[in-house]
Amino acid sequence: MPRLTAPDTSVASHGMARMKAAVPLYAIKTKAHLGELTFRRRAMANSQARLVGRYALEPEIDLDAFNCRAVVDWLTICFWLGRKTQFQWLQDDIEAVLGRKPFVQPLSEEPGGVADKFDVRIQEPDLRKIRAACDLVGAKYGLEMLPFIRAIEISVDFTPKQPDDGKRAKLFTVLTRHFWTDRDVISGHFDRPRFTWGKNKEETGHVLRHIEGGPEGVNESLLISTVRDRSPFVDSNYYIGAKGSDISWRIMDKVIDTQNHRAGTAIQLDEADKRVRIEVTLDRPAVSAIGLTHLKDLARMRFARLQGMFFTFMLPTFVDVGKVGRSVNSAIKAWHDQQRVAKFLQTGVIGLKAMDDARELQAMHLRKQERRLLVAQGLKMKRPPRVGTQKAGTFLAYDELNGRVSDALRHLGARVAAAFPEE
Repeated sequence: MPRLTAPDTSVASHGMARMKAAVPLYAIKTKAHLGELTFRRRAMANSQARLVGRYALEPEIDLDAFNCRAVVDWLTICFWLGRKTQFQWLQDDIEAVLGRKPFVQPLSEEPGGVADKFDVRIQEPDLRKIRAACDLVGAKYGLEMLPFIRAIEISVDFTPKQPDDGKRAKLFTVLTRHFWTDRDVISGHFDRPRFTWGKNKEETGHVLRHIEGGPEGVNESLLISTVRDRSPFVDSNYYIGAKGSDISWRIMDKVIDTQNHRAGTAIQLDEADKRVRIEVTLDRPAVSAIGLTHLKDLARMRFARLQGMFFTFMLPTFVDVGKVGRSVNSAIKAWHDQQRVAKFLQTGVIGLKAMDDARELQAMHLRKQERRLLVAQGLKMKRPPRVGTQKAGTFLAYDELNGRVSDALRHLGARVAAAFPEE
């Protein structure tokens, strides 16, 4: 039986100026084809020099068909107690307040299984109950320092107002294609976009091909090429950032809850509760960088600003062939952008930015070689234009989606603040 792989995404061209862009929606677990996500051209009303003569590709999706809600998925709180104890006693004390068993990890465990430092991870945290649990722990064991937040996971959920597998598949594809970060997630192989599926997620696909220890320039060429790219299945888990790093992301179609990998158990969500989720996991020092140290810091945190830091979405832009005239140079630009469209459809704006950066690096090497030849002849080389050389390049903010996420985070901030009425 042939091994199933993520589908190649193609561009159907009906003349360069009228090409249709679409991504087929394939689910690996059910072997289902759920239609396709199409993209429409959007003319640039923007007067910025970097966007002149370009158009954006915008997904054809009705965001009004989804409810958008942000949540704190879990918190890890570090306790430094005034005396040593075993983890199960601390776990029992906290469970008595929360009504559910937290995960407790002793740090620097000593003979007899005792420690005075513990990490406590609490799922779906009720902040009022957590504050009560902290008070209880302090009263019973004493505290060498105030409990502090070691790690936090914040999620934004998109739930169809009318349950629909196809709508969730489209939204998953929108998130994976348009998610953007200024963080370098290309240089480190384990930071790169990847997706998993199968039992215990043992199957992994790498969106951008990388050859460890390959010949010089081969990985740069792979970033420019589209031949070895892989697109995530719509029912896979899509990751960006290395596991265990201070910042990492996951995008998923959430159809199960309270999964226990060891026991092989999970609760299937009702149709109305199935949703597409993007989550960011922050560990130290990223937690400190957003202004969180102690639990009470959550009350003053401006959650809406996390959108620009961790939940940013961008639209790709391309050369509008009809506005650049007819010349050899414009034909080359048009061909390059056909390759850029294919790269975007398969790997999203992160892969497209990596392609653009690799192309610019190649061009820089060529300019250096050319400059040497010109200098040897007593000539000067004309400086290349600096249009689109900033971090955003020729990409455009996806305002509609960014706005939905920002609103959801702002509402989360209001709910969090309500748990600290005296702050």
